[in-house]
Amino acid sequence: MTEYTSNERIVVETKGGIASTWSWTFTSGDGGTEVSLAVEYTIPVPVLGKLGEALVLKQNEREAGTAMSNIKAKLEG
Repeated sequence: MTEYTSNERIVVETKGGIASTWSWTFTSGDGGTEVSLAVEYTIPVPVLGKLGEALVLKQNEREAGTAMSNIKAKLEG
């Protein structure tokens, strides 16, 4: 974790094969909290090629959507 502001923001960096930065932002309003997630990462293109890069991007977008849906379901009961 590289940044933490209670009830506002969490930033986590990962290292390894594909380094990434996950930024979670929490905004309150209308009787609830909006959770936003931005993920930045660099895919080593020479390793995967352009087709592999596109497949990884699509899979990561799908997984991020699933994660956000799961968080919403857990919090809303």
